[in-house]
Amino acid sequence: MPLLLLLSACASLGLEAPRDLPDRIAYTTAGADALVVSTTNALAAHSISSADAQFVSTTGRQLSALLAAIESDPDPKSAEGRLKLAESILKQLQAYIASHQKVTS
Repeated sequence: MPLLLLLSACASLGLEAPRDLPDRIAYTTAGADALVVSTTNALAAHSISSADAQFVSTTGRQLSALLAAIESDPDPKSAEGRLKLAESILKQLQAYIASHQKVTS
């Protein structure tokens, strides 16, 4: 997936993931957006099923709502906990879609 390549390229260049809360929210939001685009492209290329694409799309919308709630959360500890949940969901979605892609030759 393009996002996974981008993240590994950043790591290999020594670029660190953001550490403060607003930057981590933006980073996770960008990752979620990229996953939806990658999923749409994979569906168009027939490398994933429509059911898998629907699952990622639905969960991605829920993830976006969670990220919006995090941005407006006035309690930093609550926002931090929610962000950890959002980051975990994003990683699980990335793994899910990677494991459900059909290899084309």
